Amino acid sequence: MKRDLEKSWDITLVPYDENWVAQFNHEKLKVEKILAGNCRAIQHIGSTAIKNIYAKPVIDILVVVNDLTSVDGLNADFEALRYVCMGEYGIEGRRFYWKSKAERTHHIHLFEQGNSEIKRHLAFRDHMINDPLAAQGYSWIKRSLAEQFPCDIESYVNGKASFVRAMEYRAGVAREDQLNAPDNITLEPPNPNWKKFAAAEINAIKQSVDLSFLSIEHLGSTAIEGLSAKPIIDIFIALEDMKEALQWLEPLKALGYIDWPDNPDKTHHRYFKGMPPWGLQRTHHVHIMAMGVAFKRRIAFRNLLEKNAQLREDYELVKQKLAYQHPNDREAYTNAKAHLIKQVLEDDNEESI
Repeated sequence: MKRDLEKSWDITLVPYDENWVAQFNHEKLKVEKILAGNCRAIQHIGSTAIKNIYAKPVIDILVVVNDLTSVDGLNADFEALRYVCMGEYGIEGRRFYWKSKAERTHHIHLFEQGNSEIKRHLAFRDHMINDPLAAQGYSWIKRSLAEQFPCDIESYVNGKASFVRAMEYRAGVAREDQLNAPDNITLEPPNPNWKKFAAAEINAIKQSVDLSFLSIEHLGSTAIEGLSAKPIIDIFIALEDMKEALQWLEPLKALGYIDWPDNPDKTHHRYFKGMPPWGLQRTHHVHIMAMGVAFKRRIAFRNLLEKNAQLREDYELVKQKLAYQHPNDREAYTNAKAHLIKQVLEDDNEESI
């Protein structure tokens, strides 16, 4: 029930407000009074602690105590300040509180000294403060996701998770699960949110990357309704001149992407988001190509899949077979699919003549 209540809340982002610092300091004094000598530190975290980016107008407060066991006995004091005491709320060793039931204004994340979550929260905040380009990328990712998922906090959070994990990795506080995560090929059932995630990412790229391009498209299986896919949003960007491709490196890095420096195909630049150990699993690929035959063929194949149910079914079976044969070899999986795609396009071209 608590999770359902959270999912129903509207997501409203607003520009940075200088008053957020004062609101934090005001609440800090109240929390210090409740915890007294058990309080070790209180810090302002979350997006309202990062200047010049959009945020939900909720003050996130990180509280560090010497002894967690005595905190639950103070719930009545927090409730007197209109907080709802949520217990661990999905994170072991945390006490989470929100204020209030009608409209959230504050979150308290309370941990005992030594909990790894403390360092993680502070490192992410400091990394964003020290990297304004990444902070602006984060701001546009959040704004774009809020536009697509205005009443779905779970999808909003999931949509920005790979960016957060990438920044944590760069800040030196990557989580163990992503450091040890496999990078296997796994197909998932069709997800109606894939197109929304793609629309949000494309908008974030358009708004935060000040470079020219001829076309930007959501391609690949996540662009096709009713088709299972690796849960990766494939975005293809067509340039007039590939000499400009390297200019995209830093702007995409600010959106959480890493490049593939050993890519043997210099005519097709690839960037990954979410790939272990930078993330838990791949969530986005950006492909940068010249506007030409190869780019147009990819669009043509997407359009054929959209209008031909039998082709979607055949393609589905091929992908399932290849994923079974090459669970750990993405290049072999992709190259084998390419043969089918080439044949389909050649057959379609012959039929059109």
